[in-house]
Amino acid sequence: MKRNLKHKKRNFRNLKPIKNLAFFITLILIVIFLSFFIISSASCSMNATPAEKIDVDRGSEEQKGQSEETISLEEEEVVQIDYQNATIGAEMVGAIPSFLCTNRDNIIIIEITNTSDFTWRTEKPGVVRIGYHYYGQDVEYVDYDQTSRSLLPNPVNPGETVTVEVLINNIENEGNYVIQIDPVLEGNERPEDNFWFSSKGVEMMEGTSYVGSCGE
Repeated sequence: MKRNLKHKKRNFRNLKPIKNLAFFITLILIVIFLSFFIISSASCSMNATPAEKIDVDRGSEEQKGQSEETISLEEEEVVQIDYQNATIGAEMVGAIPSFLCTNRDNIIIIEITNTSDFTWRTEKPGVVRIGYHYYGQDVEYVDYDQTSRSLLPNPVNPGETVTVEVLINNIENEGNYVIQIDPVLEGNERPEDNFWFSSKGVEMMEGTSYVGSCGE
C-alpha cells in the first residue's frame, strides 16, 4: 500500500512538468495567434487607406475636369456679330521702307488702333489679322489676296492700340512695287463676313519700295 502511494506521488511529480510545458505551449500559441491577427488587421487597414485616397483623388480630378470643361465652354461662347451692319474701322501709324528684300523676311512695325465697334479676335471665327497687297510698277507681278498674314498680339477692344510686326515675304521678283498694308477679317462661315478692311472704306498704309536681293 505504501509502495503504491509512493509510486502515485512519483507519477504526479512527473506529470507537473508536463502540465507546465503544455500550459506554456498553449500560451505561446495564443500569443502567436493574437500577433498574427493584429498584423493581418493592420495590413488590411493599410491596404484600405490608399484605396480610399485614390477614390478621393479621383473625385477631385473629376471635379477639376468638370470645372475645366465649364471654363472651356464659357471661353468657346463667341459673341455673334452682324458684320454687314457693324462699324468697321482701323487707324495705322508707321512707314513702309523704300527697300525690301526678295530673299529675306521683311518686318514692318506698325501701330494699329481698333476704331470698329467690336473686339478684334485672334482666333476663328472672326479673326482679324494684318495682310498686304502689292502691285508691280515696272514688273508685271501682282498679289491681292494670297499674301502673308501677321497676327495681332492679343484681342483688341474698340479704342485700343497695339503694335504689330507685319511680315512681308511673298515678293520674289526684283522691281518697284506699291505695297498696301490692310487688316483683314477671316474665318467666318458666311463668305460675305470675310473681307479686307479697305473694302469697307478703311484707309490702307501705302508706300513704294524697290524689292531686290539682299546680300548674305
